[in-house]
Amino acid sequence: MANQGTQNDKQFLAPDVVDDAVVRLAKINGQVQGVSRMIQEGRYCVDVLDQIESVRKALDGVSRQVMRNYLERCVTDAIKSDDPLIYDELMKVLFRHR
Repeated sequence: MANQGTQNDKQFLAPDVVDDAVVRLAKINGQVQGVSRMIQEGRYCVDVLDQIESVRKALDGVSRQVMRNYLERCVTDAIKSDDPLIYDELMKVLFRHR
């Protein structure tokens, strides 16, 4: 596929995206641990479901951030370098993550 490689080849995620995503994911990790405690404590189902939805939305936020980075950096670089495979990759990514 287009633009795939190891991290040694290229830094795919912008440093500010990395920093923000790491902070968000640490918070999400705390939320997931909280959901686990809620389940262990036998909390009310609706409360657990609400917290699970909150985790999903937080993960969606990280996903949007990484997708924007992908479009701004990876796709743009591949188009500029005339990589014909980027269009197939982009279609797969868009349909997988819609």
